[in-house]
Amino acid sequence: MAKLPEQPVIIGAGPAGLCVGWNLAMDGLPIKILEKTNEVGGLCLTFRDDDYLFDLGPHNIHTIYHDIFTFLRKILGEYLYLHTPKVNIFFRDRFIPYPLKGINVFKALPLSAVIPAGLNFLWARAKMFMYNPKNDHSFERWIKNRFGHVLYNYYFGPYAEKAWKINASELSCYVAEKRVPVISLTDYIRRAFKKPPKITHSEDWSQIKNYYPRKGVGQIIEYLAKSIVDNNGKIEQGVEILSVNGTGRRVESVKYKQNGEIKTIKTDFLFSTAPINDFIKVLNLKVPKEVREAASGLDYCSETLLYLKTSRSNIFDTPLTYFSSPQIKFNRVYDVGLFSKECVPPGKSALCVEYTCNIGDEIWKANPEELFNDAMRVFEHYGMLDRREVDGYSVRRITHAYPRFRVGFEEKLTTLLDYLSTLENVVTLGRQGLFCYANIDDVLHMGFRVTEILSTIRKKGIDYSELFPKYVLF
Repeated sequence: MAKLPEQPVIIGAGPAGLCVGWNLAMDGLPIKILEKTNEVGGLCLTFRDDDYLFDLGPHNIHTIYHDIFTFLRKILGEYLYLHTPKVNIFFRDRFIPYPLKGINVFKALPLSAVIPAGLNFLWARAKMFMYNPKNDHSFERWIKNRFGHVLYNYYFGPYAEKAWKINASELSCYVAEKRVPVISLTDYIRRAFKKPPKITHSEDWSQIKNYYPRKGVGQIIEYLAKSIVDNNGKIEQGVEILSVNGTGRRVESVKYKQNGEIKTIKTDFLFSTAPINDFIKVLNLKVPKEVREAASGLDYCSETLLYLKTSRSNIFDTPLTYFSSPQIKFNRVYDVGLFSKECVPPGKSALCVEYTCNIGDEIWKANPEELFNDAMRVFEHYGMLDRREVDGYSVRRITHAYPRFRVGFEEKLTTLLDYLSTLENVVTLGRQGLFCYANIDDVLHMGFRVTEILSTIRKKGIDYSELFPKYVLF
C-alpha cells in the first residue's frame, strides 16, 4: 500500500498551492510551501491600503463544483454573499451590456454599418447551422465564423489584440471558446421576448449565480494559510527557486535562495504551481531537448493595476466595465465598492484600472503619476470621474497575470505534460502550473482533487488528462 509522502514540498502559495498544503496539513503531514513573493495568495490575495481592501483585479465566484461551494460556505459563512453584478462594455462612446446582446450591439454601430453587420451576422449563423466551421484554429476565425467579419472588425478583433498584446490571428480559438458566450439564433429570439436562454455560459454573469467574500477574495487565502501554520506547516516567503534536483524519474530536493542564503530542502513528493515553463527551466534532470523547446514557446501576459480611491461611490453603476477602444490604453475597470461595500469606507469607493502589458514595455515602465494621468484623461473626457474626486492612487504590477494562448500552444503544453507525467513524484497544477484558463474555484478543485487521489498517484503514476480533463483536453 502506497503511503502518504513524509516530506511534501509545494512551490507557490497561491490558492492552488495553499489548498494542497491545507489538505495535507489536515492529514498531519509536515508540509512546507516555498513562495516567491513576500505575500501569500498569488493572484487571489487581498491587500489593505488604509481603510480599503483591494483584490488583484476582479474575482467572481461562480462554480460548477458543488463540493467547492460547500467548502467556501463552511469556511466563510455569512461572509460569502450572493450578488448579481452587471457587466458593461464601453463601446463607441456608450455603455452596452455584456455579453453582446441583439439590438444593443447594432445600436452602438455607426448607421452605415448596421445593415451590413446584421446581414453578415445572420449569414455567419446560417452557415453554422448548415455545417460546422472547418477553419476554427484562431480567435479571428472562430469569431468571424460565428459573428461575421463586420462585428469582428468593430469590436472583437481590436479588443482581443488590446487585451492579449498579439494579433488576433495568432491567438488560439481556445480563448474564444472559454471567454466569448455564443448566443444561438433561437436564444436571440427568446431574449427578444425576455425569456432565458437554453444554454448558459460562465462568462455571462446574468445567467448564473455569483458569489463574493465580503472582505475580498483574500478571506479564502487567509483561512487556508492560517490553518496550515496552525497545523505545523511552514510557508517560506521571498524564495527564489534555483534548481529542482533528482535522479532518474524522481525529484529529491529543491535548492533555493532566501535573504541571500542558499538552502536545500529534501522532498519525497513535489507539488508545483509555478509557471510551467519556469518550472521546466529549473528542473535539473535529463529533460529532453524538445521539452525545453516547448517550454520556451509558452509565455504569459503581464498586468499593471492602477487603484483610485474615490470620494464618491457608484462611479459606473456597474461592478465591471470593459473598454474596447484601442485608443484607450486600459482594458477593464472594476468598482471595488460595488463588489462589496465592506471593502471601502462608507460613502466612498475605489476603482481598479487594469492595463494588460508585457514586462519592459511602455505601460510596465510607466510610473504611478503617468498611469494616473492617462486614466484620468479618459474619465474626465467622458465625464465619468473628476480628478478632484480622487483621494489617492497606487499601482501594483503582476508579472504572470494569465497564460497567453497562442495558436499551437496545445501541442507545446501536451509535450510538457507528457514529460512531467513520467516523473514519479511531481505534480504541476493551478492556472500557471497547467497553463490554463482557471478561476479560484477551479484551482481549489485541483488542490482537492490531487490530494484526494495522492495515494493512487504514488502507486500508478499521474495521467493529467484523467486528473484534470477540463483543463488539459483540447
